[in-house]
Amino acid sequence: MENKRRDTVPHDVAMDVLKILPEKARMRFKCVSKTWYSSIKGTILPLIVSFTNSSFSQQHFLTIEHQSDEASHLLTVPSDFKLHRVTQLINGFICFYNIVGFEILMRNVVTQEIIDLPKSTFVVSDDDEDFSGPMISYFREYFLGFDPSSRDYKVLNISNKHTTNSSSYAWMIDNHGTPECEIFTLGTTSWRKIDAPPSRIHFRRQGLCANGFIHWIITNPRKTKPVLAVFDVKEEKFDIVKLPDEVRKHHDLIQAEEKLGVLDCDDFRSKNKIRVWILKDYGRGGGEVWIRRDYVFRFDTIMFRPPIPVSNSNNGEILLTEYKSSLVSRVFIYDLKTQERRAIKIPPVTEQDVVKFLDLKRARVSATYVASLPAE
Repeated sequence: MENKRRDTVPHDVAMDVLKILPEKARMRFKCVSKTWYSSIKGTILPLIVSFTNSSFSQQHFLTIEHQSDEASHLLTVPSDFKLHRVTQLINGFICFYNIVGFEILMRNVVTQEIIDLPKSTFVVSDDDEDFSGPMISYFREYFLGFDPSSRDYKVLNISNKHTTNSSSYAWMIDNHGTPECEIFTLGTTSWRKIDAPPSRIHFRRQGLCANGFIHWIITNPRKTKPVLAVFDVKEEKFDIVKLPDEVRKHHDLIQAEEKLGVLDCDDFRSKNKIRVWILKDYGRGGGEVWIRRDYVFRFDTIMFRPPIPVSNSNNGEILLTEYKSSLVSRVFIYDLKTQERRAIKIPPVTEQDVVKFLDLKRARVSATYVASLPAE
């Protein structure tokens, strides 16, 4: 009797084939075996780039697959005056919110699922709405965090409570009020109040969640020197970390060498270089440990706008756009570790039935790698 032989494909060959597939298709093969699951989970991730032309316009999400030289349109979120602020995009999840009202929703830009979050506990009661006396209002900022140990997504609400006779929106921004905090864990049904930050601070930009911590460069109202505010997503506690003396409040946060870094681009266009301060130790056992890295570009940077950090990139990557035109038809992904630059074509988008290229003059641009795209 003739022996039946089953031909098998070597594992490394199979993984090379899977890397060519789109991310959503690749994720379907995780159930083949434990080996395939771990291998696929560790494959190179797709990059999502978002463009918002102004505070109240449509937001466009584009995806860039590994080894592709052209972005593909993923999703356009219609304009919404009430929900014009956004959090960091983490693994496809993003929150849209209003800093004055209580409206907030979470969206998965890959599956296009919309998740309505419950109303904040920080609301003005009927008893507070006595127009004959001081007005009570909340100035809210929301931040999205991810705990890699439990794989929990959490939304952090930092609200500054104001009691004043002024109804000026600018007054609320300039006066910090009394901070109050609450947190919502995806999969639960309500917000939970937690301890507020250790000092009265105002977060003027979205933070960066990396390795289970949300980070911000902030300035205490009583001090001019910036510090690093840190929120532990798992323990739900705040901390303050000292920054190097050279760091300024306008510097950006970046991930590099699997650590948090501060990106200094002050010499980018004039000297073709950037500096990254990498946080090796948060200082819980002593002083903070920062390591400086200088990166000199092998090309002229005078024609590029300031670099945009790419989130969830362990190597440390930045996105570059050109000055030659405000209409973006391509971007560059630059790897700080390998010093390789890759050009990516950006397709035109449709706004109000008009096909046009995105305008960088008023655009807010962000980029992040997605750790896992759910299979359909």
